[in-house]
Amino acid sequence: MKFNELTVNSSRLWESLMEMAEIGKAPENGVSRPALSKEDGKARDLLTEWIKPVVDEMMVDEVGNMFFIKHGTKSDLPIVLSGSHLDTQLHGGRFDGVLGVLAVLEVLRTLHENQILLDHGLGLVNWSNEEEARFCPAMGSAVFSGKLSSSQVLDCRASDGSHYGTCLKQIGYAGDRLPSSLKMKAYLELHIEQGPVLENENLDIGVVTGAQGQMTMDVTLQGVAGHAGTVPMRLRADALACASEIISQCRSILLKKEDGVMTVGTMDVEPNSRSTIPSKVVFGMDIRNPHSESLEQLKNQFTEAISSISQKHHCTNNVEIRSFKPPTEFDDSCIEVIESAAKKLQYGYKRMPSGAFHDACMVNEIIPTGMIFTPCLNGISHHPSEYASQEQLFKGVNTLLHSLSELCRK
Repeated sequence: MKFNELTVNSSRLWESLMEMAEIGKAPENGVSRPALSKEDGKARDLLTEWIKPVVDEMMVDEVGNMFFIKHGTKSDLPIVLSGSHLDTQLHGGRFDGVLGVLAVLEVLRTLHENQILLDHGLGLVNWSNEEEARFCPAMGSAVFSGKLSSSQVLDCRASDGSHYGTCLKQIGYAGDRLPSSLKMKAYLELHIEQGPVLENENLDIGVVTGAQGQMTMDVTLQGVAGHAGTVPMRLRADALACASEIISQCRSILLKKEDGVMTVGTMDVEPNSRSTIPSKVVFGMDIRNPHSESLEQLKNQFTEAISSISQKHHCTNNVEIRSFKPPTEFDDSCIEVIESAAKKLQYGYKRMPSGAFHDACMVNEIIPTGMIFTPCLNGISHHPSEYASQEQLFKGVNTLLHSLSELCRK
């Protein structure tokens, strides 16, 4: 078989995904496999069992990132790395993250059974705690890229009091610092899009150019509680009415712009009584935009709106910036390799940014990085109904196979 005609085994890939989805299986085809849980440990065990016959070396770093390496024919060359994560949201789906891990497993299996050796070594990585559904902030890829120290992650506690370092030891994946001799040439990550663009445009592959920047903030509004029937509307300091107008105004600001999104996904109301005017509201805001200057501008516009609307409602306010992740621009050479592979395979594709933040965004800080998207049904992710067809995934993994092989030969 000519290398250009090489394809992955679609049935084997699908069966691997469905078997992995049995670990942490939840109702309605969901998966609940939070990082460092017993289920995460079992998933790591299964991955290790599957991959051992096709790799030469396994390493686990101090925060639980797992690296499996197939040596190349030229030992002095840096390896090409690819992967994603096995942990899920608390009631997530079967494809987010795990596709990127098992895709590389399938690539390694395909190369192995066809007795193909590449110049550069090829590594699979399972990043620890990407979802941060249990421990936050504590992404394993953030330690790898130097954004967090290992002690910051190992000392992180979940909301239930669980200790990251202790849980890591309990599942048997506490390792050591990676050897300095391990050099990496590039990193690629395959992921479901988690949005509706590819499906709506009937395309097979997203060649990801980068990721939107993200800013999160907590807004606290303090009003005055009062009887729901006796305080005139004009005299109220209603924190919830204030919050509603702020959210509506911020949404209007964004709708006038060409790009960017805003979400308010959490809100606490006190005293939370039907017959009492709300005295305090705390809500969390997530703002995303592909341009750093636009994020900064949105922050200023939103804080101005919060201040003026709070005064109007006789409330005080406090805005706390919880996190800021600048926009990511992926490596041009990696983008071109992925695009060339999709074109060679005659798949419909487009260049596009990622709306979500991924491990690739962290790795991009220190290694040339690229990403591949496959479509997913209705753009739904982080939910049991998350779905991508076997044919869609086959095309995504085929693109990964030819992209990685090209990088390992260059």
